[in-house]
Amino acid sequence: MNVRSPRRRYLAVASIVIAAVLALTGCTGPQLASPVGEWVAIDGDEGTLSIRPDGTFTMTDTSFNPLEGRDADSEFDATGAWLTARDDTEVALDFEEASPGSRDVEPRIYFVPFRSGTLRFQDAEGLFDIEFRLVDEASE
Repeated sequence: MNVRSPRRRYLAVASIVIAAVLALTGCTGPQLASPVGEWVAIDGDEGTLSIRPDGTFTMTDTSFNPLEGRDADSEFDATGAWLTARDDTEVALDFEEASPGSRDVEPRIYFVPFRSGTLRFQDAEGLFDIEFRLVDEASE
């Protein structure tokens, strides 16, 4: 016969309650107030995304081309302007110049959530993507 002590039963119930509260509240980590800083590609992807306080950004040696939604063999570079949008929950990246790529760059604005500390770009079908993580938060 398996008899639990009242203390073990209390701990089991408390663990379930805590798990339920975290699930219902969406337990997210600290939220970023600004996308400014140095972002690096993660999970086997390559490249950096520098978002500067002056409203400009550069994307360098990136393994995904967000303008064409395809792999780029670490050869995609871009520059442009940025601003926060949608109640400061997303960064709007306005690509002004890019290479290599065959599509016209203007106007190419991407809205990407940033507050969790990651930025993710993907193709329309969700087959190819790249994710950046903030590694150096700059002050504005």
